[in-house]
Amino acid sequence: MRLVAGSVIFGWLFLGTWCAPACADGGTMRISEKKGGFLITVFTAPAPFRAGPVDISVLVQDALTGEPMPEMRVTVRMAKPGQLALEYPATRAAATNKLLHAAQFELPDPGRWQLEVQVDGAHGPAVIAGELEAAAPLPRWRELWPWIAWPALAIALFGIHQVLARRWSAKAGLLPRGGADGYAMPSVRKESRQCPL
Repeated sequence: MRLVAGSVIFGWLFLGTWCAPACADGGTMRISEKKGGFLITVFTAPAPFRAGPVDISVLVQDALTGEPMPEMRVTVRMAKPGQLALEYPATRAAATNKLLHAAQFELPDPGRWQLEVQVDGAHGPAVIAGELEAAAPLPRWRELWPWIAWPALAIALFGIHQVLARRWSAKAGLLPRGGADGYAMPSVRKESRQCPL
């Protein structure tokens, strides 16, 4: 039983670390402001935010009604002192959730970045801004280990199956012949009779 519990815990941890980097089209809410008739909310992934592949998603809503306004032009700009600013269009095509606009790109360095989101649409232009602290990127082995280690989960599950199958067959082998209640089944004797002519 301990083996089964240990394997289940291992599987949960394994799947948890596998799924963590795949958090896109949402993630951590960073900014939410009303500007120029819009309510603009910005989400970032991964969490914690770090240099490397990043996803910045933007939800644009009407400030009065709260209705999503997906038909907007949205631009994401990231700036850091001493570096060229990064500017990317955030599009619905890049987003899994089509109510959002997403920009996916490579953030080159850790440190403090100035984030600026520009929206242009029915209520005219609007800009919101804030600061993001990016941690150092994950080591390469941390990014790749789920792809390398997934066979360990399959081997562990196969081992659990083998242990349970042996226990089952051992219990089945302890039963007396004839039935599970301990009594021998009566043998049926067939007699051949010859009919007199």
